[in-house]
Amino acid sequence: MIGNPAREESPVEAWVRQLQAGQSEALEPLIEHTQNKAWQVAYAILQNRQEVEDAMQDAYLLVYQNIHQLKEPRAFWGWFKRILVNRCLRLHKRPLAAELPEEPAQIAPEPSETRLDINQAFSQLSASDRTVLGLREILDYTYEEIAQVLEVPLTTVKTRLYNARNRFCKFFARDAKGESQ
Repeated sequence: MIGNPAREESPVEAWVRQLQAGQSEALEPLIEHTQNKAWQVAYAILQNRQEVEDAMQDAYLLVYQNIHQLKEPRAFWGWFKRILVNRCLRLHKRPLAAELPEEPAQIAPEPSETRLDINQAFSQLSASDRTVLGLREILDYTYEEIAQVLEVPLTTVKTRLYNARNRFCKFFARDAKGESQ
């Protein structure tokens, strides 16, 4: 007997095939099965609950509308991550001027309040920096996985990570010294 033993299809692959066959009832279990990982990816980029919910809703709608374009159901997670990351980056480009005050109130910090915590320093980074750092440092993606999700060369990932880490350290150190932005 020549050939590979039959590989058992995962539930995600089965739901993808059902969706591709027009069985819309497969969307709900697919979402339930993937939403926790999707939330982690989106939150690592956006750091805002409402934007994460919007990005996830948009991404799942795009999945439903375009599932026929996915040639191999085993590739669903990589395909979906690219859709989700792109939705996150587009949502983050929306103008925020109306939501943010021009300058934060200057209050003399107590000695124990002079240092930003990691989340505050992270939130000061650009969306691009948060994306690459979030994928690597929070979600523990390999450089190769990040390159695939962001659709950029491996050397670009390494450069972006190097620069993002440096900017993060500067934000963190600047606040630790009590310097204003």
